[in-house]
Amino acid sequence: MAKFNLIEEPWIPVLRNGRVEEVGIREALVNAHTITRIETPFPLEEAALHRLLLAVLYRALPPVRDKYEALALWERGEFDRESIEGYLERYRDRFYLFHEATPFLQIPDLPQEDLLPWSKLLPQLANGNNPTLFDHTVDKDPPLASYPEVARALLVHQAFAPGGLLRRLGVTSAKDAPLARPAAFLAMGTDLFQTLVLNLVPQEDPGVPIWERKPLRTQDVKGYAIRWPLSGVGVVYVWPSRGVLLVDEGQGVRWMGYGPGVEPQEVAWRDPMVAYRKDNRGAIFPLRLSMERSFWRDFGAMLPAAGGAWPAVLRHAGELEEEGAAFTLRVLGQVSDQAKILDIRREVYPIPKGLVTPKGELLLQRALQLAEDAAKGLRGVAWRVAQGVLGSRDASELQNFANSLPLLSLYWAQLDLDFTDFLSRLHQEGILDLWRNRILKAAQRAWEETRRFVGTEARHLRALAESERAFRGVVAELREKEVKG
Repeated sequence: MAKFNLIEEPWIPVLRNGRVEEVGIREALVNAHTITRIETPFPLEEAALHRLLLAVLYRALPPVRDKYEALALWERGEFDRESIEGYLERYRDRFYLFHEATPFLQIPDLPQEDLLPWSKLLPQLANGNNPTLFDHTVDKDPPLASYPEVARALLVHQAFAPGGLLRRLGVTSAKDAPLARPAAFLAMGTDLFQTLVLNLVPQEDPGVPIWERKPLRTQDVKGYAIRWPLSGVGVVYVWPSRGVLLVDEGQGVRWMGYGPGVEPQEVAWRDPMVAYRKDNRGAIFPLRLSMERSFWRDFGAMLPAAGGAWPAVLRHAGELEEEGAAFTLRVLGQVSDQAKILDIRREVYPIPKGLVTPKGELLLQRALQLAEDAAKGLRGVAWRVAQGVLGSRDASELQNFANSLPLLSLYWAQLDLDFTDFLSRLHQEGILDLWRNRILKAAQRAWEETRRFVGTEARHLRALAESERAFRGVVAELREKEVKG
């Protein structure tokens, strides 16, 4: 029996008129101009829901071929209701969460043996060997998930599931989902309509999404029988990374069938929501989030001068910005160690007018270089402290002591707070001088805390006195640097 149609049933959390409510796909798109934003505390859910809505728009609307057509759409202020409703009605049967022949983003004849808890769909829930991040769910007695909850979880899993051991249906190792490793970029406007237009990057061929294709069957994924080129926003934004069959218990879902999905065939295609960098051998890789550092410190890696590339959504939004549009940037994603999820993050940055221009890129590059140069000097200071306190010890022991000092961590923590303000004022006169002063203050505060951290015995005081000279050298060098933009 067909049940819970995602086009009509409320399941997408949005903020409208100051209140959070849930809406279906039709309402989210037809009345996007009345919705402030998708409102969810979970960063991966935010990215996955936007990608689903964008995949629908790429197929429902006339193609947006360049920035002028994007501007015309922007100025219209809302999406064409007739186009969206007509498209959704044509594929209405493919959007049921439960359907005997075509359950949304699932495989209807997947074996229902050795069922798994639905909680496996979400990395923030404990399951299997997944480390406990935010809860204490247990595999033997998973909680009953509501239909909206499990629908969002299904979408997240298909977008973010990391590869790893599987051992089902002739497949021993699953492949990464499209966003399992890369950071995802999302340009945010003042309402959901603007946000979707900002991320509706012109595409020559958006590809055919899964709801327009022949429904997948178990025989298609058994032993990875079929492969699809990893190409086209309509395809990749709602990619069937895993075979899933949700088991309806009448008022919710507790268990699911599980197996491999479609094997991705790597091709020369770049995801518009992903930034890329070039390594020392010239190979191109997507940028990832890191456990050790905030993402802004990697902005330099995607600058064209460094061989990298801005995400296409940022370039597209930048073109609209030239005509008066304004937006902020969200960086969403997870940090993983092979198949284990270690962290889930959302970072928000202001994007000043003209950032994605040669002048803006140059200012940003010099600012990041100033911060890294000062950090390099502080690492030398920490090493001097370690030598002064420990004397002639093994290099690894000295390095461990240097790493234990709060000098670098406090320095970067302060700049994490300062960077968004710097970025928002990128084109102000003398902005690099202001940034240099912020760096000097961050270094000074970190050094003062480090002095208090180190002991007060004679050897500690001698080490600090000798290291003080090294620190003053770092400060003097930073003050003398040419910083004109």
